[in-house]
Amino acid sequence: MEAERATAGAARPAGSQESRDLAEFQKCNPPQFAGDADPEVADRWIRELEKIFTVLGCPPERRLAYAVYMLVGEAEHWWRGTYQMLVARGVTVDWECFRTVFMEKFFPESVRHAKEAEFMRLHQGGMTVSEYAIKFEHLARFYSQGMPEAWKCRKFADGLKYELKRMVVPMAITEFPALVEKAKVVEQLEGGNRAVTTIGGPSGSKKGESQRKPYDMPQTQQGGSVSRRSSSAVTGDVTS
Repeated sequence: MEAERATAGAARPAGSQESRDLAEFQKCNPPQFAGDADPEVADRWIRELEKIFTVLGCPPERRLAYAVYMLVGEAEHWWRGTYQMLVARGVTVDWECFRTVFMEKFFPESVRHAKEAEFMRLHQGGMTVSEYAIKFEHLARFYSQGMPEAWKCRKFADGLKYELKRMVVPMAITEFPALVEKAKVVEQLEGGNRAVTTIGGPSGSKKGESQRKPYDMPQTQQGGSVSRRSSSAVTGDVTS
């Protein structure tokens, strides 16, 4: 098995220093990748590895070895065939090469374009501001153009619900964290106002109408005047 991994460019690093480096890498609990059909799983796997590589200061050659070392199942079979094909073409197989062919296979351009389009259409809808901000940040990383923070803020504010948008947009906030926090505050205030309105109910009701008993019934007396009978007269109850 180790010989086969070496053939695919993923030999376990040999020697005491290399072994210690591998042990440090494994302490970071790097995720395995089995060739999941969900493109976002592949994207997340690459990003998780790159965070670990940055923290450990891994050189490019170690990055390739460690990444391929974490491939299992169908993903490992895919890399064996891909590696042999690349070598046959005379391509230099390094970390950047691996990253490129990996993303082409498991996170193709068609998926990236779909995510980018979803980001451009994104609005708050029925989400809370917190939920909207999380989804906004998640999809923003698929935007292929440059994203100045001021433009990012305008895009986020434009997607808010109208009752929040009309309060937040005039503030012209150009720092994204501050914008999100301000939108949360406005959301809380708007929620409080709705709660007060609901509890208070509609105004302008007449006291006479509210105090009228539902069982009071009008009765015409002689002379055309109208009086009301009590419930005892209606129900036939007799008091002694």
